[in-house]
Amino acid sequence: MFGLFKDKKKECAKEISGVFKPKIEFVKVTGKWEKNLSVCDVLIGDDYLLGFLNTYISFACKEFGYTGQDAGLIMLDVYEHLDKTYGDIQKQQQFFEASKKAKMKSSKDFILGEDNAFMMFLVFTSNNDAHKFSQDPIYIDANKYFETGEFKKKGELAKKILPKDLSTGALSNAPSNIIVAYRIFEQTFEKRLNKVFKV
Repeated sequence: MFGLFKDKKKECAKEISGVFKPKIEFVKVTGKWEKNLSVCDVLIGDDYLLGFLNTYISFACKEFGYTGQDAGLIMLDVYEHLDKTYGDIQKQQQFFEASKKAKMKSSKDFILGEDNAFMMFLVFTSNNDAHKFSQDPIYIDANKYFETGEFKKKGELAKKILPKDLSTGALSNAPSNIIVAYRIFEQTFEKRLNKVFKV
């Protein structure tokens, strides 16, 4: 019985990491950074990326019904899915210290990352509270991206020029909330990730 519960948490971590993994894998191949650092070392060194990722994971855990220690364990599993070195106790400690430090200093970047992740999550889950962001330029752009059909043009172009596993062409058949949330993701987390990793 406990093993089944553990498996459910592992599945949850896999689902959450799946949102970020394609972009992380892309920067692993194309990015430029100090090679003595792992990908998540660089990621947790940036307040915005750390705030975004941790906030998204926390809200996703709540959505799946996990809180407290269970949510913390899922968060560690997500980081390990993104970067195998984060299965190591020292790396996990490094992650907790970076998170604690970023929260305590409450930098503008960290808070912005939290806010952007919250907006994306609310849109993704079709939560009524998403309207709180209706005046946010990123939210406005994402809705326009859907309403004008720009996502379809982009999807067709991606199918032509990108390998199947990197193409977002499948989004053309997705519900509006998924397309809008994905656009928010592109304009927030992905944009900052590419900047940090000099893609």
